[in-house]
Amino acid sequence: MKDQNRISKVFVTGADGMLGSNICRELLHQGYSVKAMILPNRKPMVLEGLCMQIVKGDILDKPFLEREMRECDGVIHAAALTTLWPKRLEAIKSVNLDGTKNVMEVASSYGIMRMVYIGSASSFKFGSKEKPADETSAFDGWKYGMDYIDSKYQAQKLLLSKHAMDRFPVVILNPTYMIGPYDSAPSSGKLLIALFNGKLPCYSSGGKNFVCAIDVAKATVNALKLGRIGECYIVGNENLEYGEFFRKACALWGKRFKLLKVPEFLILCFGLFNSIIARAMGKQPVVSFSMARLAKQGQYYSSKKAQQELEFSPVPIEKGIEQCVSWFETNGYLK
Repeated sequence: MKDQNRISKVFVTGADGMLGSNICRELLHQGYSVKAMILPNRKPMVLEGLCMQIVKGDILDKPFLEREMRECDGVIHAAALTTLWPKRLEAIKSVNLDGTKNVMEVASSYGIMRMVYIGSASSFKFGSKEKPADETSAFDGWKYGMDYIDSKYQAQKLLLSKHAMDRFPVVILNPTYMIGPYDSAPSSGKLLIALFNGKLPCYSSGGKNFVCAIDVAKATVNALKLGRIGECYIVGNENLEYGEFFRKACALWGKRFKLLKVPEFLILCFGLFNSIIARAMGKQPVVSFSMARLAKQGQYYSSKKAQQELEFSPVPIEKGIEQCVSWFETNGYLK
């Protein structure tokens, strides 16, 4: 195994996603050479102007990975299918589990010095504000019956098992709910789009741990050198109830906060009704029953381990909101 401090060229999967595009920028900032992988049918709008190589392919295409990863000595695997509807979908398991297995096997065969895998904080049981969850919390996401949550946990187990058997040099980062620029899909930024476009009349009693995407990107790149192999790191920042998050967003942009807090049973009824209609019409619901179940939970985490070991110093979430909304405004996502 080569000296991990000599990693120079990094292969990045999912490079045009919100986190992936921030990771590419941070890699270049820290002096790495970057080979960025995007899907064949994608236009790399968020990567334009960056001094790096872009290749088009699929993580399910193992010969492609063998060809393109050959000269790289580091890998950041950020590609994933994150859809929550339908909650059971074979493509989710295929991309998130089989695709990860392909990246792992090719990286192992080439003696890659370090692979950083972007997992999910949902691979650990939620905590409370008073006692947020950490990396020792057991997984209980199976009770939500969602292939996304299950597949991310299964991929994490696969990588940790490979490390245990072969000392495979993997480091796993488990981000919480990320907010930031270059969210072209859009993904997590949908919350803010709905808020600022006046399409979010209410919110539930739950909450999340929110973190700026730029901070997650820095922690990810730092993990190439600082992360301990075979370890997981929850990467988050502020534990906020939804009402607290939306008040911050409204205050930042001078908007009046006028959302209503809806009782849990109404959120569940709304989600159930939406799921029934969605199945009948074959359209994705605004909020499914499974999403409603998650929405009423307090999904709170601690990132103390990442702060201690990855030089992770997250900025206030207002920074991520500002960057996200500014990017949406510039690119025509907001009215």
